[in-house]
Amino acid sequence: MIKEHHPQLFEIKGNYIETFPVDKEKSVFFILKKDAYFGAYKQESKEAHIVTPGFPTKEDLLQKTLGTSRFEKFRMHSFFLMGDGKAFSLHDNKQLRLNLAKSYTTLKTYENIEQARTFVVKEELKNDPKLRKQSLRRALEEHFIPSDLLGKTVTIQNISNDGQGTRLSLVENQKERDVWLPDIAEKWMERVRDNPGMKVMFDEVIMDSRSIAEGFLAFYGMEIKKESQAKQHDFEVISNQVGSYIGKLSGNGKVKKVSPYFSEKEAEKQLGNLKNHIQLEKQKEIQVKEVETDIQFKENREND
Repeated sequence: MIKEHHPQLFEIKGNYIETFPVDKEKSVFFILKKDAYFGAYKQESKEAHIVTPGFPTKEDLLQKTLGTSRFEKFRMHSFFLMGDGKAFSLHDNKQLRLNLAKSYTTLKTYENIEQARTFVVKEELKNDPKLRKQSLRRALEEHFIPSDLLGKTVTIQNISNDGQGTRLSLVENQKERDVWLPDIAEKWMERVRDNPGMKVMFDEVIMDSRSIAEGFLAFYGMEIKKESQAKQHDFEVISNQVGSYIGKLSGNGKVKKVSPYFSEKEAEKQLGNLKNHIQLEKQKEIQVKEVETDIQFKENREND
């Protein structure tokens, strides 16, 4: 529809100056320069189109469009820092897909850039299947429900209420079993009654038990907080309006800068070199330990 009414917005020519991820690889906001600096938006599988007027400088474009020219690119997220210390992300504020001749209004903000980085780390942990399964298992143990069915497909034969809670009669791998769940949703019970012999993932069954779901969310939240605070993060490239550098993230979202500024491409190259160096040093340590163990073993044999 935009192309039909404004075909000139799709005539994109110029040199790429800066790219800002909006939704990781799915959409980006980028700045180009021809006679002036202008911003364009590209969504996955769709044609890029211009979303800003032309400006004399990159800083002027960002300031007039987003309200600030200070930014940070961290783990495929673009954050912009405001004068009061708060930050907002393009991921949470996607008006960039529209023509920004209109004023840009920030919807969601973070108290500071540290909180923004911490949010990204926590979101990544939420998608960690190992952590999810671990927390779900703990929630089941809290209610004395067998966890060996996690990740398996079962056939629900019958559902009924008795003194112990809600009893599910199910078949898994041709074996009949009864499982008791507390406080399962009535709509889910009706669904099973209407569909005897229904095949379903056991994980889906237990997450429809409200008590278990609440316990899972509580455990999951604690696990994520614990993991994010204790996690030893790798070195990574962080970019801002000055340039790109290699940094080390701490559990509270602060970053220790461990390199000078480079271009984004050079920073990625330097990070690769650093990781290779660290890997080689680890291999040397392993080899030294193996030699020491071997020498100790030989000495013991001679003493015997």
